[in-house]
This record gives sequence, structure tokens and C-alpha cells, in this order.
Amino acid sequence: MSWSSMRGGWWCQSQSRPRTTPMPPPARSRNRVPTAVLFDTLSTPVAPSFEWPTKPNRTISGLHWAYILVGTADGTVLPFVPLYLFDRGLTAAWIGLVLAVAAAASLVLGLAWAYLADRRFSPERMVVAASVAASAVALLLALTSGALTLALVIVALSVARSPMMLLDPIALRRLLTTRRTDYARIRLRMSAGWAASAIGSGAVFQTLGLRLIPFVYAPLSALAGLWVWHALKPATESQPPESGSERDPSGRRATIPIGLVGFLVSCFLLGASLAATQNFLTLQINVLGGGAVLVGAAAAFQALTEIPTMGYTHVLRRYLSHRVLFAIGCGVYLVIFVAWAFASDALTAALLKLAAGVGFALTYVAAVMIANDVSPVRLRATGQALVKSVLFGLAPIAGTLSGGLLYGAFGPRVMFLASTAVVAAAGLIALFAIRGSGRRSEPRRRDQLALPAGGILLSEGSAHPGEHTK
Repeated sequence: MSWSSMRGGWWCQSQSRPRTTPMPPPARSRNRVPTAVLFDTLSTPVAPSFEWPTKPNRTISGLHWAYILVGTADGTVLPFVPLYLFDRGLTAAWIGLVLAVAAAASLVLGLAWAYLADRRFSPERMVVAASVAASAVALLLALTSGALTLALVIVALSVARSPMMLLDPIALRRLLTTRRTDYARIRLRMSAGWAASAIGSGAVFQTLGLRLIPFVYAPLSALAGLWVWHALKPATESQPPESGSERDPSGRRATIPIGLVGFLVSCFLLGASLAATQNFLTLQINVLGGGAVLVGAAAAFQALTEIPTMGYTHVLRRYLSHRVLFAIGCGVYLVIFVAWAFASDALTAALLKLAAGVGFALTYVAAVMIANDVSPVRLRATGQALVKSVLFGLAPIAGTLSGGLLYGAFGPRVMFLASTAVVAAAGLIALFAIRGSGRRSEPRRRDQLALPAGGILLSEGSAHPGEHTK
């Protein structure tokens, strides 16, 4: 209803009321506004001070579901690989060797994928290809019989999944530098998907057998790839090329900074300790009487605490730098490793994964943000791939080999206690090797928001309210 119709309705009602005495006219004011001007002013629609966004941010929404689907698919296979190999007849030493070779292959090809993503191919399309390839390779697990063939297929699966590490550079490219704490809120959705699928698939595998892993993982991986292909268009299609202000004005070729090299050493030590403890904790839970259900529950326990920790990382960043958060996460792991060394039942070992989720959330989010901070603008995908290749590729080679040897020769207690010294060194190195990562990563001008890997420059307030907060 317009202002004029409302005014007319009120006037008709007032004329129908009986009046005993006429009302005196209002006193004239020197500054009285003419009636026509006042009426026009009242009739003009006024924009509200706040509007709910009429359109959801499809890019951010697409990232949310991409992380959920990838986490759901990974939760059906990654927690159970050591147990699957053990069920197929491999010893702890052989399991460590197979996982080390798989990590080495993933390391080499992961760096190659990152190089191509920075210079030639779209990382979004590479993630799609990786999802489809991993789905096809996983089905080969059902056709293997010998130990050597099984080991080769596990290595091939790791190679097929290696481009999945490009999902983080894709997310950071779409987030504004002033709100890159939103990365943690996006990443926690992968933990949520992981938790749900790990519990559900663990119950299924406990009842029907571990040989169902390929048939559960393959369709979920293909679904994740289909969603990325549909929802995450390549940056060249949806965003203009990198702004000239983000390039090196000297025209020199970007190189890897010294701070990143020192941080890679810290990541290597952390990754080695995690590979040794996490992989063989699965065997320890099984030896202590737990089965696939408890193994899946342990993976879900970690994800359950990752989610709130990642959700509140932006609060911690108001007081602590990324390197301090990384060191705190290493300290959390140190305490957990000591507790695992003396755990005597499977349930206690699994419940300690609740604390491991806090350590993982702090170290992982801090590692991603540190790599983004210290890497040159044109090599941010390469910087992310270096950190992930060291943390989840090179370090597991040493961690799984040494962990398998220590577990088989001296028992789990020695292996867990040795890992405490390694993770302590990782935290100390992180405190002193990356001085360039300050308390905040603010842009040079607060009236401009720039995409970290190049992209649209937006004036503050041009985006819909709430568009970049979820």
C-alpha cells in the first residue's frame, strides 16, 4: 500500500467522526515546509539501512559443498588403509613401506600438478580429473589378489588423489585477504563430512567386511568431482586476470623465500611424527581389541573437535600469530603421543583422538595461512603444494618407514615416545623460522579488498552484507 492511499484512508475516517468544536489551525512557523514538498518527501521510498542478501554467494556455497563431499569420500578410505592392508596379510613393516612409496609418488606428482596449475592448466579441472581417476583406481582394489599387486594399486590411488591438494589454493583464490579467516570455516566442512562418513563406513565395514571399501569410495569420489565441475568454474572464466598491483613491480622472477624453507623443515618433522603415530595407531587399536567400528569412530572423534576449533580460529587470531598457533598445535600432539604410549585399552586410545582434532585444526589451518603469507603472489599454488607435499608426502616417507620399523622391533610405546621428540622440534622451529608471518594479514588499503591469488578488486561495501562471512 502506498503512502498516498494510506493518507487518503485516514482522511476519510477522520471526516466521518462527529465534531463538536472545530479544531484551531496549527500555528504557523517561520521555517514551515510547504505541503507539496513534505508530501513528495514522505512518498519517496527510503532504502533500508540493512538488506538481506537477495542472492547467495554461489562461489562460496560451491566451496562449502566441495569440501563436504571430498571429506565424505576420504573418510571412507583413508582411515582404513592400514587396517585394509593388515587384513590382506601385510605386516607392519610392509605396511610402512607401501605407505612410504605411496607418499613419495604423491610428493613428486603433487609438485608437478602445482607447477601446471600455476602456469598452464586450471586447478579446478585438475581436481575434477583427480576425483574421476581416484574413483576408477579404487575399483581396481577389488580385483587384486597378491601383495605386490595390492601395493601397486595403493600407490596408484595415492597418485590419482595427489591433485586434490589444489582445493586449498582454489579456496584461497576466492577469499578476500581481509577475510581469509573464512578459510577455516570452509575447511571445517571437510571435517564434518569426514566424521559422518568415517563412523558410518566403519560400522558397515565392521559388519560386511573391509573389501567393500572400493565400492563405497568410488561413487563418492566421482560425486565430489562432478560437483566441483558443476560449481567451481575455472578462475579464467569467472574472474579477470591478476591485478597489476599484485605483481612484482621489478619484473623479477618470483623465488621461494627463506622463511618458507624454514617452515618446510618444521612441516617435515610434524608430518613424520603424525605419519608414524596415526597410521600405526590404527593397528594398535585393532591389537587392543577394537575393530573397524572403533577405527572409524577414532577418525570421527578427531573430526568432531576439528570442527569447533577451526570455527573459532579467527578468534584466536586476534591474539596469536599463525606461527604461535602452529606451535601450540605441536604441543597438543606432544601430550597426546605420551598418552598413547601408555594407553592400555582400545577405547582410551580412540578417545584421545578428540584432543588430536584440536592439534590438527591448529597446525593445518596455520600451515595453509603461513604458506599463503610467505609465498610470492604468482607462486601461491606452488607454495601450498610444497607445504602439503612435505607435510603429507615427503614426511610420511620417513615417518611410515621409521614408525613401522620401531613398531615391529621395539613395540608401540617406543614409537610413540620417539615421536614426541620429533613433534617438539617441529613446534620450536616454527616459532623462529617464519618471522614474516605477523599477527594480521591486512591489505595495504582498507578501502580495497583483493583476492589473494589475483582477481576482482572490490570497494568496501560493494558486496552484499554477509556474502563473505559464511
